[in-house]
Amino acid sequence: MPNGGTHHCGNCFHFKNNCCILRNEEIEISHWTTCRNWNTKAITPTGVLFAIVGEVKNRSVSYRSIPYYNGVRIDTIQEGYNDTKVVWKNSDGHKLVFKDADAYLRFFEREQINKKNYILGAIIGDIIGSVYEWHNVKTTDFPLFGKRTTFTDDSVLTVATMDGILNRTDFAQAYQIYGREFPNAGYGGMFIDWIDEEEPKPYNSWGNGSAMRVSPVGWAHNKIDDVLSQAKCSAEVSHNHPEGIKGAQATASSVFLARTGKSKAEIKEFVETMFDYDLNRSVAEIRPGYRFNESCQGTVPEAIIAFLESTDFESAIRLAISLGGDSDTLACITGGIAEAFYREIPEYIIENALRVLPTKIIKLIEEFSKQFRNGK
Repeated sequence: MPNGGTHHCGNCFHFKNNCCILRNEEIEISHWTTCRNWNTKAITPTGVLFAIVGEVKNRSVSYRSIPYYNGVRIDTIQEGYNDTKVVWKNSDGHKLVFKDADAYLRFFEREQINKKNYILGAIIGDIIGSVYEWHNVKTTDFPLFGKRTTFTDDSVLTVATMDGILNRTDFAQAYQIYGREFPNAGYGGMFIDWIDEEEPKPYNSWGNGSAMRVSPVGWAHNKIDDVLSQAKCSAEVSHNHPEGIKGAQATASSVFLARTGKSKAEIKEFVETMFDYDLNRSVAEIRPGYRFNESCQGTVPEAIIAFLESTDFESAIRLAISLGGDSDTLACITGGIAEAFYREIPEYIIENALRVLPTKIIKLIEEFSKQFRNGK
């Protein structure tokens, strides 16, 4: 395997510029990475990547193929002839050390179970859409992940909403704390000024920022009236224009209805009746003339339509981004609703999204998910 073969990601035909052509994923060390389904007929192979690690036991050398963790390969450190430790280290310096590959695999299996319960849909939408906001694609056929894939203000403020709910912190305080900790995430000009104010006041914004950060509210409450009330609270600390509040409420209530078992028809009817949004359009009808729109009224209905037209989580994200415009925010809103409705996100999408997130954010997502995934 390390020297070539049918699964070898170092094969020059399938590997270029540190990126797997078939998977559209960055490969950290090509010669020691494998992909067990690179020859799948799917557009994008869906399995996790594997690292080839060396184990030295009793002076005998063997190789094992074990999975990446959070999209990052693991490595081995040899200490003497008989002991090889497995080490994982991510981009922000967080390190995990295991006594051997078996210990790592036990950890990995437990973590995979945990990750399936992460509330991550909105953040994944933002991450996938990050490279398309200023480079729009008007098709659903595009790489989900690449070298420039990252998280933006949509993810930061969604996590800030989680933090505010978990720790019962004022939303304005939570948004300021996270905005200052992640200052280069791509906030709007007025919000940047708001972050630095000693006593922040709402500035009558109708922007889609209130909607892209609100999805956790739909998970944290078990009555629609509470969802609507808290969505308003989360919006009005900055976006107190009626359209800013409405966009947040429409998004949060869609998440709530989706996670509590309502059908797409029921979600559509509620949003149309409650918020007077026109959802009787198709993605194909919207796409040709759709341009960048930072307003709630020009983003939220389109994002909901992308969800309504989807068949699973991935198709929802692809439809949202294919509209063009403010791609990361569209996909963030759509992703939050789609996750709540479909209940499942493909493993390879979770792995690649977690790769770009700081450890602090992942831990907060895990904590929020443990408390609210089952509606407790």
